[in-house]
Amino acid sequence: MHISRSRSLGLASALAVLALGSATAIPAHAADATLKIEAPDSVAVDPSSTAPDHGSNSTAVQLHLTLSDHPAPATGRVTVDLAPLQGIASVMPQSGCTIAGQVLTCDMQTMYDGKLDLRYYLYGPAAAREAGSSAVLHTTAVFDGRTATADTKVTLGGSNLTVKEVDTNRGLKPGDTWTPDIAVTNKGQLPASQLYFTFTGRMDLSFVPRFSNCEYGTSANGDVVICTVHSEVAAGETVHLDPIGFKVDSTAYYAYEDVRVTATAPAKDGWLGGYTFTPGPPGGPRLTVGKPETQGAPNGVIDFGRNNAVALAAVVPNTADFSVEGGWAPDQGSGLGELTVGMADNGPASIFWRSGSYPAIVRVTVPKAVKVLSGSQPKCGLNQQNQDPAVTVWDCTTSPYIKNGQRYWSFFTLDLDHNAGLSAKVTLPSIGEDGQDSGMPWDPDKSNNEVVIPLGTTTNTTRPTVPGGSASPGTPTPGSSASGSPAATPSTSPSTGATASPSTSASTSAVGGSLASTGADGMGTTATAGGAAILLGGGVLALANRRRKRGAHE
Repeated sequence: MHISRSRSLGLASALAVLALGSATAIPAHAADATLKIEAPDSVAVDPSSTAPDHGSNSTAVQLHLTLSDHPAPATGRVTVDLAPLQGIASVMPQSGCTIAGQVLTCDMQTMYDGKLDLRYYLYGPAAAREAGSSAVLHTTAVFDGRTATADTKVTLGGSNLTVKEVDTNRGLKPGDTWTPDIAVTNKGQLPASQLYFTFTGRMDLSFVPRFSNCEYGTSANGDVVICTVHSEVAAGETVHLDPIGFKVDSTAYYAYEDVRVTATAPAKDGWLGGYTFTPGPPGGPRLTVGKPETQGAPNGVIDFGRNNAVALAAVVPNTADFSVEGGWAPDQGSGLGELTVGMADNGPASIFWRSGSYPAIVRVTVPKAVKVLSGSQPKCGLNQQNQDPAVTVWDCTTSPYIKNGQRYWSFFTLDLDHNAGLSAKVTLPSIGEDGQDSGMPWDPDKSNNEVVIPLGTTTNTTRPTVPGGSASPGTPTPGSSASGSPAATPSTSPSTGATASPSTSASTSAVGGSLASTGADGMGTTATAGGAAILLGGGVLALANRRRKRGAHE
């Protein structure tokens, strides 16, 4: 049969298109897909731990599987050989996995986007072998015809470095040096070969002196010190940190330092990544635990890390003069005007509530005839508990850490009759977590904690200059949003409670509202964003919870 040249080309093109379409229907690079298992190299099991649904301290083994270059869902199986675990650990699988004989099987598992996470738990065996006994678990995964394996060493027992609680010190004065007894006990079954102490916080406490076996880190968020002590701590042994000292700063009122001990060096990434470290002076004194140091290699024992931190807290009999500030700038051509309200800490103390609540807020009370304009601002909000129908009450937040010389400003654009003889009252409530007024025991002179500002035709300013702080700004014109230069922004450690979201008292609401608010709060932004940080800083959240139980503000 004769086929013309043009028809031949058309047929070839059609076949090429069909071939291309068939090729695109196959997942790209499917032939190159690679299966991997990420599993812990080693884990430790507490002999006294129980199943996770009956008790605590079980050990979770996390498996992370990836299948590269395979966008389509893939189904497969994961198995773990449990035979070597006899006398070392019992096993509880997660939902969807079963144990038959000596094999843990997670069958019909589906990987989406090439990822899958599985977990199972290890806890104390019914008949335990000697502490230190170990075994290797072999994990196998098969997905889409591809196989991957991983091994995890399981050891019965570990170290458990625990720091003894230190009572709040109430007998210190500014300038004193505190030498608390920091006692560390190994409550585990195996020895810890060395100790790493991490000191964070420095809220009005200064770590002294400088040791040759310590590193001193600085950042915009505060300071941290990491000290390495090459002394083994046997199971059941208690050691005491020596020598140690913290100087109480002149601004201290509630001062604290967080101390954490680990058996391995803290990783200098995560919350420590933003610090610049400098070694201590060569040939200087060493921080020890009252026993000789060695240069032995780490013994590989895993520390359970329970109760391995302590919060050193001191309540110092210091004072701080809080003062309310305010001003009124009417617009002569209309019924508008700008009300400026705020507060200042005139020192000498910086007041800190580690619970995250505010030592003081700025409360503004205006008659109902006054209308508040402008947009909503989260720093201030209507007080929903106000029971007086003749007034409107606004509460403006400050910070859990009100630094010596710190100032806070908020601006209200008001619409009213300037000739009506109206006025605004500005006060400084100090509401604790119990919903009650704290009484501001640090402020012996409360005569400047309230001011009444006439909202008439005349500009009125009540803004004293803070000694040693920033100068008061000039009265802004209505509609402006500029504030005076703030005092220096206080440093915030990753471990401070100031990074937690502040609690809202029964008489305060900081949600909603219609006003523009700016100001020199400094800490406010840091306190909201630090959630981080914080946190954690290596188990310090647990410290914050323990501190709450012992007393929100001491």
